[in-house]
Amino acid sequence: MKVSLLQETLSPALSTVSRFVALRAQLPILSHILFTTNNGRLKLSATNLEMGINYWIGGKIDVEGSLAIPAKEITEFISYLPSGKLDLTLNPQSLLEISSSKANSSFTTSPTSDYPAIPSINTKTAIDISLKEFSSAISEVVFASSTDDSRPVLTAVLCIFTSTSFKLVATDGFRLSVKEIVHVEPITLPSSVDQLTFLIPSKSLSEVSKMTKSVDKLKFGLSEDSHQLVFVTPDIELSSRLIEGDFPDYNRIIPSAFSTTINLSKDEFAQSIKIASVFARESANVVKLSVKNNQVEVSANAVQVGQNKVTVDSKVEGEPLEIAFNYKFISDFLSICQGENIIISLNEPLTPGLFQDTSNPTLTHIIMPVRIQD
Repeated sequence: MKVSLLQETLSPALSTVSRFVALRAQLPILSHILFTTNNGRLKLSATNLEMGINYWIGGKIDVEGSLAIPAKEITEFISYLPSGKLDLTLNPQSLLEISSSKANSSFTTSPTSDYPAIPSINTKTAIDISLKEFSSAISEVVFASSTDDSRPVLTAVLCIFTSTSFKLVATDGFRLSVKEIVHVEPITLPSSVDQLTFLIPSKSLSEVSKMTKSVDKLKFGLSEDSHQLVFVTPDIELSSRLIEGDFPDYNRIIPSAFSTTINLSKDEFAQSIKIASVFARESANVVKLSVKNNQVEVSANAVQVGQNKVTVDSKVEGEPLEIAFNYKFISDFLSICQGENIIISLNEPLTPGLFQDTSNPTLTHIIMPVRIQD
């Protein structure tokens, strides 16, 4: 194999691909990145057997070939080189020689025969959606999924696609985020299908949201064996295993009516939560909201630290109320809000609270309260 390309092309591609390398690989080859010449470009591949990636980059292909090389070392090495032309040559001793204007180095490579195949898309199952819309929707729900592998379905995002809309749902049992986008331009589903439903690992969707935004459309569909989902842009193919199981009935968690509604400044509320967090961190992350007289009093206390109260002016409709939440959950929600105001809708101290961004009516976010001592 002999390839010439630019450092500023290869380095960011390696940084992306290396995220898919197995951290504690049971198979040594899974700690490697696969280099393959393919249709006049260089293809970089990696997999941890749950997620996989093919990433094509431009270059001058003089001799076709392939090799597998340790991911950590090659990624770090290329990142340290200055911008400019690189010549990559696989010599007869299976060493990858890398030449630049400032350095000449060689790396030991491994045979590619044992490298697992990364699934490709079954085009009969493929649909096209807006990459920008999908990535934005992912960012509004993925943080609410669980990181606890004891309940695999909660580490996934429920994705529902129809010809006119798509919906993403995530929950960790303590909070719930639902995003629905209705399309002016219909989605073309595979024939004889009214709806597609997938449970996709949140880690995989986080990677999808990082895919280049320079293209408008994202194509995705099942792999040939139907066990994985494959996301495709002109330069990247990303595959992910699907999670099996029954996602919770999230609709029953969302209250249909509320006794207290609060409209308040997002920035002022966010600042009050940050102040309270200094104390809440030492007290199970609990902050208390006391709602009355068009004000919300945000308070927290910890025996070893002290206590605080911050008052935020707001528009309150309904009954006075005291309720407590995990401040981290509130902060996570506020971090994705773009509007100037948020609306908090409440009932009893131990029933779910609805949090909404006034500029984003298609997002529904639920946070479960925590019990507080009187």
